[in-house]
Amino acid sequence: MSRDRGDIRIRLLEPSGPPEKDLLAQNLTALREVGLVVDYQPYDVDSGEHVSASGIADRLRQLREGLAGDGCDYLVATCGGNGASDLLSRLDWGELERVSPRPLVGISDVSALQSALYTRLGWPALYANTPGSELWTHTDIERLLPLLVSGRPWSGSISVQPLDKVSAEGVTGTLYGGCLSVITRLIGTPYMPESLAGHLLFFEDAWEYETRLLAAWNQFLDSGLLIGVTAVVFGRFTELLGEQSEDWLRHKIAERTGCPVYYSPDFGHVAASYPLALGASARIVSDQLQWSLD
Repeated sequence: MSRDRGDIRIRLLEPSGPPEKDLLAQNLTALREVGLVVDYQPYDVDSGEHVSASGIADRLRQLREGLAGDGCDYLVATCGGNGASDLLSRLDWGELERVSPRPLVGISDVSALQSALYTRLGWPALYANTPGSELWTHTDIERLLPLLVSGRPWSGSISVQPLDKVSAEGVTGTLYGGCLSVITRLIGTPYMPESLAGHLLFFEDAWEYETRLLAAWNQFLDSGLLIGVTAVVFGRFTELLGEQSEDWLRHKIAERTGCPVYYSPDFGHVAASYPLALGASARIVSDQLQWSLD
């Protein structure tokens, strides 16, 4: 059921790196101007110090308060970066099982925390741009706002195109994914599903060597995690550090993968990335991935 914007409370967190403060201030103003109630209590930390003992403690305290505290409907990460994995083993997962789910909005490194919340607690999440990043635009607000104020069910779609001969329409599955290099580092931990059978995966990445991303995909293949996966959709691999192109990388991965593989230009480390919901029911039909979440 749709709610008034003034009834929607968002709490901003910094589970990963520190945001770009000027950009964040500007974007917080824009969020409040559309009528949302935004709670943000920043902590002072120098670049790089967020992974020190004190930085981890500050981020953990803020995250615990956001996950367990009342009075907010959504948690929004200010930015990606690195450091979310520092917090996973320090959370009291037994205590969180008694907490009402609060979807976490974020991208990039935040996908480690989104995966953990989905795996351990069954919480949904929105993989979407963050307001403390230069990638955030007013279009991000326009795409997120209907989801935040509508309540459930959520729905959305992105365009897709097949990358291999086995791709076919009518593929269905539960959405799971995020930043490829970040999610790969969760393999074998309790913060990623032991089996991805029945899932429709989505991945993107940025500022990585294409050979490292191929090696990451080998880990998915060799671990058996792709057994039973219904399809994989790759978004943008922006600003690769090697000599090969995004298109080369996507096709090399598709050659190694037995299930249907698709490409979408609509999500990734790009401005106005389309939101995708972890835990949503999804299907691919008529060159679109359509998803919904009750």
